[in-house]
Amino acid sequence: MPRRPKKVHEQRDTLYFGDLQVPVRVITESGRYNTRASVTSKAMIIRLPRQLSESDRTAQLRNMLQWAKDLHATKPEAFAHFRTTTMANRYRFSIRSQEYRIMVDQHELRSHRILKTGEDQLQILLNTDDARVTGGKILPKLLAKYFGGIYLPDVARRVHELNEAHFQRPINNVKLSDTYTRWGSCSHKGNINLATRLLLAPDEVLDAVIIHELAHLVEQNHSSRFWAQVKRALPNYLEYDEWLKDHGKSLLFQPEALDVV
Repeated sequence: MPRRPKKVHEQRDTLYFGDLQVPVRVITESGRYNTRASVTSKAMIIRLPRQLSESDRTAQLRNMLQWAKDLHATKPEAFAHFRTTTMANRYRFSIRSQEYRIMVDQHELRSHRILKTGEDQLQILLNTDDARVTGGKILPKLLAKYFGGIYLPDVARRVHELNEAHFQRPINNVKLSDTYTRWGSCSHKGNINLATRLLLAPDEVLDAVIIHELAHLVEQNHSSRFWAQVKRALPNYLEYDEWLKDHGKSLLFQPEALDVV
């Protein structure tokens, strides 16, 4: 079995897209033979082989940063989770035709909490020792996790309904994940993973992504056979693909501040 690359050096920087700041980690590894870049939940990560000459290293970094700029130009939602939320005591947030008023308080417990205090009222208790609080990055993550937990049973039920109607294939598990790099995925084991942000899209758009992933239970690729499966279940699927391209970047768990701190 080949050895996994081993980190020998790391450099940190920041990439700017206007007022959007993206943390960048440049990791040099021994045992690596190619250059790789990815956007994770916490940073853009560039992995470089240790044996590169200085000129090759500079060229590879330039290529990876250009890749990031091109990705941001064509798929800005891949970086949307790096946006910060304006600090406030009260917020407003809408999801699935329900508007919530949110009160934010502080506490000294180790973890953050969201409590439902009324039909359309939430209270978020924050531990300010977490740097993400003052940086304005924690609220979207907390809201995505909270509403993902609430609506997962409905989404899982819809996945099984659409599977029964169109594919009749075994499903192992359904998950909602706070991801910004893809709308969904389907493993060969029958695990369906969907972006929590789809809860902010119209129901028919969510259905379209579910059908796309369910079609992978039949064809684990994007061949013509795969697209034939999608079209059979949803003849106008391109309409929803276009909707996501046009509006996907606006599907964010960013609450609206009502009184700025």
